[in-house]
Amino acid sequence: MIDYILTLIISFVGIILGGVLALIAPEELRKGEKYLKILEWTILAFIVLSIFYFSKFFLALAISLVLIVLKIFRKEYPALAFILLLSFFENFLFLAGSLVFIYGFPAGTIKAKEIIAAKKTKNKVKILLAIAKNNILYIIFGFILLPLLFAYS
Repeated sequence: MIDYILTLIISFVGIILGGVLALIAPEELRKGEKYLKILEWTILAFIVLSIFYFSKFFLALAISLVLIVLKIFRKEYPALAFILLLSFFENFLFLAGSLVFIYGFPAGTIKAKEIIAAKKTKNKVKILLAIAKNNILYIIFGFILLPLLFAYS
């Protein structure tokens, strides 16, 4: 139980650190955006492959399709919370948590670039708070699913 909560919180920190990375090296954002998007999709592919490896085929197929559709609409983090819960039951929690953490680096960097490009703010703290606010559904959804752990543990 506690390992799920810690993994949920630590994996969320990845997207914040991605935003910090964007703020540390803003001159690299233009040149590296293409590579960040490739890296983001590659890590997402590893997440999908790990679901297929550890879960039943039809469940994995359904989750993967939902995740890809949500990724296209840039709202993938709630689905990642569900994957984290599934990984708890399928015994690949730390792999999934690590992949979500690593996925947060390019995702957070790209989101910070979008916030900076939209000229919403130049304040670094506000940029990081905006990234956290835009993806807080990951934590909320993760804690809403928490009673399932009690029911099946």
